[in-house]
Amino acid sequence: MPVSIERELDVLERNLTSLRVDYERFFAGDLKTPPVAGRRKVDDMFRRVGNSPVDRAADQFRLQSLQSRYTAMTELWDKRLAAREEGRSIFHVPRAVPPPSERPKAPKSVATDGESSASVKAVGRGDLKSLFERFCAARAAAGEDVSKLRYDRFEDLVKKQAAEIRRATGATRLAFEVQTRDGKVRLVGKPLPAAAKGKP
Repeated sequence: MPVSIERELDVLERNLTSLRVDYERFFAGDLKTPPVAGRRKVDDMFRRVGNSPVDRAADQFRLQSLQSRYTAMTELWDKRLAAREEGRSIFHVPRAVPPPSERPKAPKSVATDGESSASVKAVGRGDLKSLFERFCAARAAAGEDVSKLRYDRFEDLVKKQAAEIRRATGATRLAFEVQTRDGKVRLVGKPLPAAAKGKP
């Protein structure tokens, strides 16, 4: 029945969102073990809903969209889990790292290009890499194919946006964050206020 299927899809979508958050917490270090039970629960729900008659075209489309989204998310999670077990990153990191003498010096508390506004204390390529991983995870959660995303192109995008923001605002300190609006994932940069003198 349409109402029953619609309710099932609502519950499925809520569980899928909850599972995505749990995986993000796991990869961020907030959870010690991956949410295996939650994933098994979502698998069972997909199996149950998939075996139920779905008469309305809108419900069929919604179910297919959720399945595509879940497939992309699980592929990314499995790749990241495998990379973690092997002690490597699944993303390509370009070789171009300037020697210390050529790097601009900045206080450790100052946010630099590529940092997420949620994490402005740590500085360097590690933050840009973390931002890239969140960007990939957000696009996968939106049902997009992230297999062809490359770190070096992402780094170029951040640098280009940073240069444009600096030209427009004159800001020297920038923060970047990943935002999802209306199903579209965007990288948003914004200027930060100058640090007060005498403060770390």
